[in-house]
Amino acid sequence: MYGVTSPAAKPPPLDVPSLAVHALWWGWFPTFLTTWGELTWGGRLALLGLGWAVLFWNYAVLHNHMHVPIARPPLLEAVVSRTLGLACGFPYRGYYLHHFNHHKYNDGPGDWGQRRPGEGVTRYLVRSTLTPWVWPFETLANVWRAAKTRRWRLELVLDFAVVDGFLVGLFFWEPAQGLALLGLWWTGQFSIYWLNLASHFETDSRQRDALAITSTSWFYNFFFFNAGHHQAHHLWPQMPWRELSAATQKLAAEGRVRPALQTSLAPINPLWVTRVVQSYGASPCARQTESTITSGTPSADT
Repeated sequence: MYGVTSPAAKPPPLDVPSLAVHALWWGWFPTFLTTWGELTWGGRLALLGLGWAVLFWNYAVLHNHMHVPIARPPLLEAVVSRTLGLACGFPYRGYYLHHFNHHKYNDGPGDWGQRRPGEGVTRYLVRSTLTPWVWPFETLANVWRAAKTRRWRLELVLDFAVVDGFLVGLFFWEPAQGLALLGLWWTGQFSIYWLNLASHFETDSRQRDALAITSTSWFYNFFFFNAGHHQAHHLWPQMPWRELSAATQKLAAEGRVRPALQTSLAPINPLWVTRVVQSYGASPCARQTESTITSGTPSADT
């Protein structure tokens, strides 16, 4: 069994590349708030399109920040957590708990985000996107129970107030702009849930060498902080993103990266999207059965 390894080097107090990407949102967001009324509808759509790209890129930063903070001074970490959540439309502590549930169960039974039997791609993505907004009671109950400390529960309340409170306030101030922001968040979150689906295409939570897809795409890993090395990330969730490429190479040298679960395509590559959409039919995908380990090996846990 493989445990979580210690990082080869202590993470820096400030992850400058990640903070630079987050700074793009700090440029886009005030522009969205202050120029909306002056723009034509064409200009507004262009601004929202840019906002989607900024949101999607910031999700890679949010994901890494949950595992290894990109700003380590406590006050700055707290601020960045809130602003990253606002950038992606996720109450930070709620999404943090949801994400670490995913790491505990690896898209298998017990994972709140697992695809349901008989559920195709579109239905899964729409349900995952809308559930926290349209019928959030189950999601809220799950994250509330998972918040084991008083501090985390206070953060849950704060983070829902930041995201939902800001959205409600914007609705009252400028209804069309509020709807636009909600639509942007939904579109971005739809894309984010796609990444989860593609990263666990035909994987098996029961197999330690089949927890996730490994993408070796240079473009994806360079711009999205080694997000393609998802198998290594699931084995060592607290490993800094800079070390994931070397970790994947080590796994491959030891025969612990299955060829069937490795691709040179990025999850956002249209060829990969087409393959996943066509393969996920009405019935669940066949799980990986061949293994270099034992079929009874327990799942990863964080």
